[in-house]
Amino acid sequence: MAQVTEKLEKITDYINKKMDEQHSVGLSVSIVKNKEIIYSKGFGYSQTQPEKRTIDGNTKMSIQSVSKNFVALSIMQLVEKNLINLDDPVVKHLPYFRTKDKQQSDTITIKHVLSHTAGLPSDLGIANMIAPNIREIFSDTPTEFQEALNEYNLTEKEINSIETREDVTKWFEKVELEYPVGNGWNYCTDSYVILSDLIEKVTNKSWDVYLQEEILAPLNMKRTNSDPFEVQNDDNRAKYYLGRDEKETPFPINPISAPIGYLYSTANDLANYLSFHLNNDSNLLSSASLKEMQKPVHLVSKEWQFHSDVRSYGLAWFTDTYRGLRIIEHGGGQLAVRSLITMIPELNLGVVVLLNFDGTMHHEICDHIIDIFIDS
Repeated sequence: MAQVTEKLEKITDYINKKMDEQHSVGLSVSIVKNKEIIYSKGFGYSQTQPEKRTIDGNTKMSIQSVSKNFVALSIMQLVEKNLINLDDPVVKHLPYFRTKDKQQSDTITIKHVLSHTAGLPSDLGIANMIAPNIREIFSDTPTEFQEALNEYNLTEKEINSIETREDVTKWFEKVELEYPVGNGWNYCTDSYVILSDLIEKVTNKSWDVYLQEEILAPLNMKRTNSDPFEVQNDDNRAKYYLGRDEKETPFPINPISAPIGYLYSTANDLANYLSFHLNNDSNLLSSASLKEMQKPVHLVSKEWQFHSDVRSYGLAWFTDTYRGLRIIEHGGGQLAVRSLITMIPELNLGVVVLLNFDGTMHHEICDHIIDIFIDS
């Protein structure tokens, strides 16, 4: 026990030092080891205005693309219920799905979309540009919003016409594939809206309701949801701050695109979520299906490499090696939001780092925590 305490003290000292050096706003860290949360701590502030509030392991924060993992878990549950198959073409369940080349897109399977190997481009923009506060996000100059539309080849009328997840799926008819289906890798964040649309058609309920009933409630993740308005009314929730001058950024709101990155959670809830994936201590999914999610499908492109050139993507998990150990993780980020959940199965260790400011400190802290558990 003394040895573990010493490790945790080293972690606290390191994070305090990093926070002091970079004058950062706030972050929350949880560590799960052998099914137990052994560390849960906040550093700095969840918000600085109108008054300073300290951050902790139960502070609700945007988790951005970590949300995709919950979509993948939902899909795997439907596979186990024999409602779908990973190798089903998407059009089997969503007949209206197509890209510019219908013959090609008819061959896109659920697994292709989950693993980002469908041939879809990575810079579509549609899912993020339909955020209700998108004009506020792009408001630094009078022309910034229009410049963003131009960059994504979108029109204001086009984004205003999107009212449902089905609308997003239908929008893909204008998309041209960048490579033959299954023969490459592009991180297409927008495509996870298609998966949630598919879940809704198969289950006859919204993905948000499915998520709550089939995943969050069974895992006792009481402070995780997709409702931005509930989160904004919570006394213990984060605001987000960009740059040295700590400019508050617009709150991340995008209900239609919740599956791509607009879920909210806490470090403690996510630590319990990692425990489930590490130990399968719930009957939500079989061990075989959990392993299927973690199995590499394709190497990622160079700009997505972190620790090694063998970094790959599975079903909403990145896989990699770090100091000879297998790493399974997913991160997320937008403006001043940063999130990272990481598992090291050989150590039965899970690490969660959530920031309400920009930068790479979430990766630095996670690596340092792993180092401490390897070296001591």
